[in-house]
Amino acid sequence: MMHSRFVQPERAALVLIDVQPLFIGLMHGEHEPLLARLEHLLLLARTYEIPVLATFEHPVDSNGWLPERLERVFPPDSGRFVKRTFNLCSEPEIREAVDGLGRDQMIVAGSETDVCVLQSSLGLLEMGHQVFLVEDCLFTAEPNDGPALRRLQQAGTIPLTYKMLHYELKRTVGVPALHHEWNRQFGNGADPFVDPYALPPSRRSADATSAS
Repeated sequence: MMHSRFVQPERAALVLIDVQPLFIGLMHGEHEPLLARLEHLLLLARTYEIPVLATFEHPVDSNGWLPERLERVFPPDSGRFVKRTFNLCSEPEIREAVDGLGRDQMIVAGSETDVCVLQSSLGLLEMGHQVFLVEDCLFTAEPNDGPALRRLQQAGTIPLTYKMLHYELKRTVGVPALHHEWNRQFGNGADPFVDPYALPPSRRSADATSAS
């Protein structure tokens, strides 16, 4: 299959790597901008019927599972896997699950940017997938994650932000608002989305503003 320059819902899967309380507690930067974007990332996956695969680093007794805020919006039929290797593709069960998704575009978010995200993204590239890194949905305890992001981009990953993905999936102002799609699928009568412009500024956007 030819690679596309655009994220296509029918070809995409969301890979959520080790979004666990231990790593969130250790992360460099503020929690709220990250958690808000991860929450909306999961809502996007549900709205556009993008399958989700989540990994959790062993031991989960101490590292934890998804925070409750994310658990509430986590798609119920999604795959959950405990891993012992930093590269999720080194786990036969997870590798088989990735193959079983039947998708060639992997949207990657989670932690840690310079360890599990780095190694797993390189592994997904070696498997022949396109890898789209949602940079404002990545986190790590390391203040300097620039080398990891540069290495990943040089290896062939495609950087984007939650806002970029939101509008790339929406595609046009002419389609129904996302809350109509949500109500059609889940019938909860409420719009769970916040306009991307209204989300709290991420560390990356703050850094970019100060640099300019």
